[in-house]
Amino acid sequence: MDGIRESGSPHVTAIGHSYGSLTVGQATPQPGGIPADDVVLVGSPGVGVDTADLGVGADHVYVGAAENDQVTNLPTPNLLEYVAPGSEYGPKKNWFGTDPADNHFGGHHFSVAPGEDTGLTGLMTGDLPAHSIYFDPVEGGDSLNNIASVVAGHGDKIQTVEPR
Repeated sequence: MDGIRESGSPHVTAIGHSYGSLTVGQATPQPGGIPADDVVLVGSPGVGVDTADLGVGADHVYVGAAENDQVTNLPTPNLLEYVAPGSEYGPKKNWFGTDPADNHFGGHHFSVAPGEDTGLTGLMTGDLPAHSIYFDPVEGGDSLNNIASVVAGHGDKIQTVEPR
């Protein structure tokens, strides 16, 4: 049965979009963690932790990041921590820590449409169309289907992409 474990209890997925991904990341190391089987992080400015373990194991963490989503590309406010994307020197840091879309974070990375590129002017004006596509069945490309696969307990069915 989709979404139901053999024990009869439901398959639970914690989904964090944008600042919600930080909330999920901060909840996982707390006593008791989060009662989830899988974690989905989309449009993340960082989750406040350095790796994809998140209390469910890195193999149960799924990350989606639109190429033109300015929020997923916010550099750390501490320029001494900044590492360029794809650097061999360490993980790219976002506003709230390690970028979950970076190859150093771990987890499974799934396909999302790139979204509209509004440049830095979009960040200054609040025009962030690429930040809102993750749950859009048209604009988001494979994103919504990938999230649905994880929620249904079929993370093995996502369309994967290489991390940053």
